[in-house]
Amino acid sequence: MIKCRRGYWLCEEFSDYVLYDKTNDSILVNVHEDFFATVYRELKKLGYKLVFQTRIEKSNSLTCTFIKLGN
Repeated sequence: MIKCRRGYWLCEEFSDYVLYDKTNDSILVNVHEDFFATVYRELKKLGYKLVFQTRIEKSNSLTCTFIKLGN
């Protein structure tokens, strides 16, 4: 269980807006563009793949959905 939640905990360090679906081991996160590269790189190391991304110009942030590969 702890291994599955590492991605969620990582995202919580960079965003106040994180949703985690434990059934599918997927993460929906809104992160400021300055932190996106770090979040993306670290989630990739944990086996997550970016499957959706949209930019919010007003807040200079990205809302992204990541799924765990090899569930």
